[in-house]
Amino acid sequence: MAGVGQSPDWRWLMLAAVILAAFLAAVSLNMQRFHGWSFIILCFVASLLGGVGYLWARDRVLPSWERLPKVRRLSLIALTAAIVLAARLIANRHNPNEAFADLMVFMGVLVALALFGLYRILSHFLESSHTRTSGR
Repeated sequence: MAGVGQSPDWRWLMLAAVILAAFLAAVSLNMQRFHGWSFIILCFVASLLGGVGYLWARDRVLPSWERLPKVRRLSLIALTAAIVLAARLIANRHNPNEAFADLMVFMGVLVALALFGLYRILSHFLESSHTRTSGR
């Protein structure tokens, strides 16, 4: 029996869920009242493309990411954080609230890295506790 992630029906169900989530997110913002329907259609299309892009790239990127050595993965994460910080620091130059914007970008990257680390710690903890309780 094929796994849930390998079934063609599961892919269509995930695509339908992405479309529904994008539509509900766009409508629940009530942005049509403020910016008109063109803005809500733009939000819908952008979120739909993001969701479909995620579904398309998940099967292609995740296996190659898992094959990378741990040092290379950590260096890629650090490089991505450095690029985001550098790009935002350059983009915030000569803004009236430059210091606050820089602080918020730094805090955002710090929170993202902390959440990623917490995810790694909790996933290892859950995997080890599941192994102990299931008797494997």
